Amino acid sequence: MSASQTLLYTNEVSTEFLIELDMPAFSEQQLSGFSEQALKIINERDAQNKAHPAIAIYRVAAEGSQTRNGGVIKKTTSQMAFKLADGSQVRAAHKGDCAVYADGTTAQIVTCAGEANSHIALVGSTLSNGDEIINTPQGSVLLIAREGVQKADDFL
Repeated sequence: MSASQTLLYTNEVSTEFLIELDMPAFSEQQLSGFSEQALKIINERDAQNKAHPAIAIYRVAAEGSQTRNGGVIKKTTSQMAFKLADGSQVRAAHKGDCAVYADGTTAQIVTCAGEANSHIALVGSTLSNGDEIINTPQGSVLLIAREGVQKADDFL
């Protein structure tokens, strides 16, 4: 994987992107084919999204993620993998995985999405040397922060 050829994603998104996260996932035609139980779940989720709109995102860090001070997440212990636009695969980063710097030093990821989210590292996670993950090569998996919904105590 070449960093110069790979798209890198941050947590910065437009207001329009956040609004799209709250839009219903199914059309009226699709909903007409669902069971009563499925409709109940979908309607509850849509009501929750309306009551607590998306206010920010946190992308999952992966191999190839970069840090503010020039580190790169090179190898992770995760079994979770992402297929990138170029067809290559990278694995998710977790608390305890390391960033490697040009001088050969390493630093461990020390903050993450918390135990409830399997200690997965995020863009915004800090490292043992005070550095921070600033981007990720995968753009498909993210966590959504919602207005009025408190994050877990161990979230970042």
